[in-house]
Amino acid sequence: MKKLLLFLPIILILSCNSEGDNSTIENNCYFTSEIILEEDFNAINTSNYGIIEVELNGDCLEITFGSSGCGTDLWEENLYSTDAFYNVFPLQRDVKMELINDETCLAFFQKTVSFDLTPFQIDGQSDLPLNINGWNEQITYGY
Repeated sequence: MKKLLLFLPIILILSCNSEGDNSTIENNCYFTSEIILEEDFNAINTSNYGIIEVELNGDCLEITFGSSGCGTDLWEENLYSTDAFYNVFPLQRDVKMELINDETCLAFFQKTVSFDLTPFQIDGQSDLPLNINGWNEQITYGY
């Protein structure tokens, strides 16, 4: 019994040592991107927000955007592309973020969301140029 009491503090210290290690959480994207049909992609409205910043973080694409509304809690964000490619090599993807925001308040809010880009990867390519609707610079996603 005395040996167990001696080892118990060591076990507690080791188990608490991993608390606060957010490295796995920080490397995960919050939302998943999706490939959809070209006609559905073309129908996505992108006029209800403005992109402020775009940043690649590993397989995650972080988009900071602004829109009017009553707050960001009820917003729904999606990231889409299509398999309709142009005759360019390497193949490129056109990308649209969809913001579903049914609020009619006039306040302006800013939000950053992170999307997993792995569904956008193309076999045989290790770099993928992304043309994000509403962003003037092409982003190259390396994987």
